[in-house]
Amino acid sequence: MPHCIIEYTRGVENKIKISKLVDVVYEGVVNSGIFNSNAIKVRAIPFEFYKSGLNPNDYIHIKLRILSGRTIEQKKEISNYMIECIKPHIGQTKSLTLEVIDMDIRSYGKHINGSL
Repeated sequence: MPHCIIEYTRGVENKIKISKLVDVVYEGVVNSGIFNSNAIKVRAIPFEFYKSGLNPNDYIHIKLRILSGRTIEQKKEISNYMIECIKPHIGQTKSLTLEVIDMDIRSYGKHINGSL
């Protein structure tokens, strides 16, 4: 945990290397010191079609889905820390947003197969 989901408009690919952004997000979460590095998952999803107000500006939105139990203050601290880690790597992308989302620990399920 957490699951880090990077959503971005397709035009961002012309401004930055998405694989590098995935690495930056992963390293930011690791360096926060809050999560086990073996449990961090990061993935990126491009959007071909989108509407963002009246202007077709490119954006990056990151969802940090974490197990519930942290305070609002802790989640805001994680959010601020991650924005600071990521913003030097977004090039000329117009907007970077990030949200921390609780996954209810009481209903979260997980299955891991044995060694392959």
